[in-house]
Amino acid sequence: MKNVEQLFPQFEVVNIVKQNQYKKSLIVKRSGYYYMLRIFTLEGIPKERVQSIIKILSKISNQKSPHIVKFYEASLDQDMNYLGYWHKLIIRIVSDYLDKQPEYPMQERDIWKAIQEISQTLQLFHPKRVHGKLQLSNLFQNQKNTILGEMNILYYLHQHSYTDAYLLAPEFIRTQIYDYKSDIWMFGYMLYQMMFKDPLIVANNTDVLHKKILKGIHITYNPNYSLNLNNLLRLMLCYDPELRPNTEQISNYCTQALVSQEEINLNRILPKFKTDKLVLHKRRIEKQHKPVENIVYLSEDHYKQPYFPPSKVRKQNKKSQSKQLTSASDFHHTLKSMHSLSLPKVMNYQFSALKIKDSLDHLDILQTKSPIQKLQIDSLIKLQKNIVNATQRNQIAFNQQEQMNKQKSQRVFF
Repeated sequence: MKNVEQLFPQFEVVNIVKQNQYKKSLIVKRSGYYYMLRIFTLEGIPKERVQSIIKILSKISNQKSPHIVKFYEASLDQDMNYLGYWHKLIIRIVSDYLDKQPEYPMQERDIWKAIQEISQTLQLFHPKRVHGKLQLSNLFQNQKNTILGEMNILYYLHQHSYTDAYLLAPEFIRTQIYDYKSDIWMFGYMLYQMMFKDPLIVANNTDVLHKKILKGIHITYNPNYSLNLNNLLRLMLCYDPELRPNTEQISNYCTQALVSQEEINLNRILPKFKTDKLVLHKRRIEKQHKPVENIVYLSEDHYKQPYFPPSKVRKQNKKSQSKQLTSASDFHHTLKSMHSLSLPKVMNYQFSALKIKDSLDHLDILQTKSPIQKLQIDSLIKLQKNIVNATQRNQIAFNQQEQMNKQKSQRVFF
């Protein structure tokens, strides 16, 4: 590339910012003012394409938008081998940006304002032209406005053979076609960095980066921001370009979100057939644990029962079903374990071994049992006493009958 003094002798070079085989960026001075001069090589590029680029730059320079860098002039050298254009050097804006750079992630209201201003700026390009350089490094801020930097001239010059790591739209990776919907995808990539600070995808080279994008991305819900902002991020990063909103719809979405914090109905912004295909975030509702009703809490003083593991309880149930109660100790054990009580069968043998009175002293009925259980136990005790008395009477009568039979048999024998 030739010297700048030979190509543009009206400028004085101050500093070279960036230089490669296609482009050279430098800070120049002219009549006491500083400008950013960018020079592009035109080898192998048709003149019609160069003239169309000059028309685009002239239209943008006529626009008086506070959210885009002001372009002054674009010109060619005498041999028409180099294209040079210069715009306002934003040294003041850059210094303000560096001194007061917002910390990422940004506040939600600042994000809404920046998105609205950028979408209004992109309306100067879309839908006929693209910007092609939507990234945070090309975004500047001062105290009042968000300013979008230069457009991607290299893409216009080398549309069929241009490869850039910053053009990450899925359709551009597949077909090398970049349109205004691809700008919306890159705009959503910027929005993701404003919300999460970290880039959406990280890779060592462009091939790995493109493979990760084509494989699919997972956008998580950020609880630090509203549902409307999370849904807008999902809309702008749709893999289907037809489902992405345009700049006017994004601007209307931002105005509604700044007015009220209620959930925005997307049918007012997008057609219904688009909203039916979208899979958006849903509002997270915190589950409130309701108290369980109809719970009976037993007092420990009146209901003191021992703890039995399940295996022991099963064994005791089997034993109680197979074993008959024959003693007062078994009766006392069933009361403690609260199992079903099976009464003993009355047989024609001696019940004198039962010591009910002695066993009752160890039960502590009056201190540990309820009045209903007291009545039940009293009735059982009375019933067993009656059974014992009846058996004793039957035994006495049986003995008397045997003695009488013996006496009769002795008389007959003698």
